[in-house]
Amino acid sequence: MFGRSQIARFLIMPKPNPDAELALHKLGQRIREGFAKKHPTPDKSLETVRDAVREQYAQEQEAERGKQPAPVAEKERDPQPPEPDNR
Repeated sequence: MFGRSQIARFLIMPKPNPDAELALHKLGQRIREGFAKKHPTPDKSLETVRDAVREQYAQEQEAERGKQPAPVAEKERDPQPPEPDNR
């Protein structure tokens, strides 16, 4: 019976309605715009966020530089020819 319930669940799923999705997207956008008008973000708050993002970016860049392997000498990087077989 367990297997049948899973199959039945997939059979009764409604078909996606792109018009409804578009309407919900527009509604969400209008709500965000209205909230932004009623509750503007102060410049001081924006500057604090910018500083935090800059600091985090700098830390990530330093960590990336630390992960890179040390440069290998040019002599070691060139492929060496195979040694001849002395039989």
